[in-house]
Formats: sequence, C-alpha cells, structure tokens
Amino acid sequence: MVAGQDHSAANLALNDLCRKYWRPIYAFARHRGCTPHDAEDVTQGYFAKLLERDYIQRAHQNRGRFRAFLVHDFKYFLSNHEGKARAEKRGGNASFIPLDVAWAESRHEPADPVAVDAEAYFDRQWALEIVRHAKADVAADYDQQGKKALFDSLQSGLVSTPDAATYAVWEGRLGINTNALKTALSRLRDRFRSALEAQILETVANEEDLKAEMRHLRQALAQA
Repeated sequence: MVAGQDHSAANLALNDLCRKYWRPIYAFARHRGCTPHDAEDVTQGYFAKLLERDYIQRAHQNRGRFRAFLVHDFKYFLSNHEGKARAEKRGGNASFIPLDVAWAESRHEPADPVAVDAEAYFDRQWALEIVRHAKADVAADYDQQGKKALFDSLQSGLVSTPDAATYAVWEGRLGINTNALKTALSRLRDRFRSALEAQILETVANEEDLKAEMRHLRQALAQA
C-alpha cells in the first residue's frame, strides 16, 4: 500500500484504514479463486491504486459508505483484471505496507464461491477484523492498568455467558469473588462495546450510521 509523500493527518488516517481493511480484501480475493500469491499481488495493487485516486477521498467524505465502497470497488478492480494485468510496480516513490500472508492464510475461512455470496463473505471478514482491532485496543488498556490477568481470564465472557463452573475457575485463578467478577465482566463488555463503536466511527459520519453499521456487524458475525 502506498503511504506517499503527503503526511497530512487526513492521508495518514486513510492509510490507517487501508492497513485495517487489507485482510478482508485479501480474503475476498482468495474467495474469488486467487492463489495466496495472486491475492497478495491484487491486494497490494488495489490499495496502491486506491490511495492515489480521488475515489478514496470521496469515499472518506461519504464515510458511512466506506465499507460498501471498498467491496464494490474491489469487485470492479478484479473484474477488469487490473490486479494482474496492471499491478503497480513496487518501488520508486511508493512504499508498500508488508502483508503478512502467512498470518492471513492462518485466518482464512474456505468457502464455496458458488454457495456463499462474495459480499457476505467480505462483510464477515470485515466484522472479524473490527472485533480483532477492538479487542486488541481493550487488551492494551487493561495491560496499561496492570489488569492483564483479569482481561485474559474474562475475555471469553465477551462472546459467551459464563456458567457457575467458569466463575469458580476465575475465582481460583484471580482470587476475586463471583459478584466482583460479574461486575468486572460487565465493565469489560461495556469497554469492548465502546471499542467496537470507536472502530466503526472511523468510517461513519453520525450516530444513525453508527447504529446501522453495528447492526450490520452483528449480522455479519452471525453468519459463522
């Protein structure tokens, strides 16, 4: 991906969004039948081209459309074979962000391209990345507060309701009674929800769009 020579706050913010969105784009390419090598090339080529065009600025100005804009624009990019036939050469004034393909492959969810809608597949990968980044932010906060052990134990409660046996394990591990653990888990869930909203707020313009994208996030995750 191209960082370019413009270090303005706006361009840096857009570049950061591309850093966060590269894996869903890579996964989409894999879903469409690209090999890992070709998926890496088209992902690099697409974001390099995207950051040089006015399209990304317009998408950013219409922030609520950024997710939908990306998947539709990338579909057009692939359909014209620009990723392979006109891939940007690496070097010159362009600096590319390394893509950890091995890591992306470890998270790859094989899906039948015929049976699974490509856009729905992209949305699920997008949702998983939003969750991953939000969780990382919360983990960092807890670590800074000296509460890493608390986060490490309670994080499973973000996706499932702990039973009595789970609370007993946590009590033994942390030396905290069940009532205090329930309060701590409630606070962790609130913090995680705020972190999810913060991630989405980077690409929406108002509260209404935020609520819509949060609903879309939940729906995409439910496709597992």
